[in-house]
Amino acid sequence: MPVPAGEDPAFWAPTPEDVAALQKADLVILNGASYESWLKNVSLPSSRLVDTTEGLQEQFIAVKESVTHSHGPDGEHEHSATAFTTWLDLALAIEQARAIQDAFSKRWPEHKGQFEAQFQKLAKELEALDAEISQTAKAAAGVPVLFSHPVYQYFERRYQVNGRSVHWEPDEMPSESKWQELTALLSSHPAKWMIWQGEPSSDVSAKLAELGVQSIVFAPCGGAPEAGDFASVMKLNIQGLKAVGPGAAE
Repeated sequence: MPVPAGEDPAFWAPTPEDVAALQKADLVILNGASYESWLKNVSLPSSRLVDTTEGLQEQFIAVKESVTHSHGPDGEHEHSATAFTTWLDLALAIEQARAIQDAFSKRWPEHKGQFEAQFQKLAKELEALDAEISQTAKAAAGVPVLFSHPVYQYFERRYQVNGRSVHWEPDEMPSESKWQELTALLSSHPAKWMIWQGEPSSDVSAKLAELGVQSIVFAPCGGAPEAGDFASVMKLNIQGLKAVGPGAAE
């Protein structure tokens, strides 16, 4: 994965050196669903591109409007009119893994059996995680929550989460106008939990707590995690979700 550690893959763009390496690759695995916004500006052999969401377009979630905002050293970026974090619906993640297995088996048929065996192992792990998230979400059915960023659409739909999204960064204190917008949102959506991509600063958490809103982290895991793997990150996410229960709605 050419994206540097700590950089958000959703807003990464390859350097000329990265493009040269991609052009030499046997296969280039894409998430699809508009995730690789840089692709339209780069020439890569179409025969080597593997869009893991090809055939899943009917399950894409359209965003009513694209939102441009800025944060961190990357400056301004836009959230696409198509929600792109497809893998947060673990049923879709399994289908994306299947597409990778199919592409690998076609490219290296001598290892087809190994690829199929590894896929089956991964699919079982993802199915177990999917079931656990479903059970956890069911225990908190209807409980209103907030999301710190508009990247949880597939998660919301798959697990029937009663959520609303804002555009906040965990390491930045929101402006006064954003706090006012949040207060207005809470009047119609009385959430007692905000789900963050990363751990928010203590100042932000404290100010949210004054409004009766507690913070938990559900990392989307769009890039390689600092420790562990996708499954271990999801297991940590599930532990955080278990804090959201019927009592939170009281």
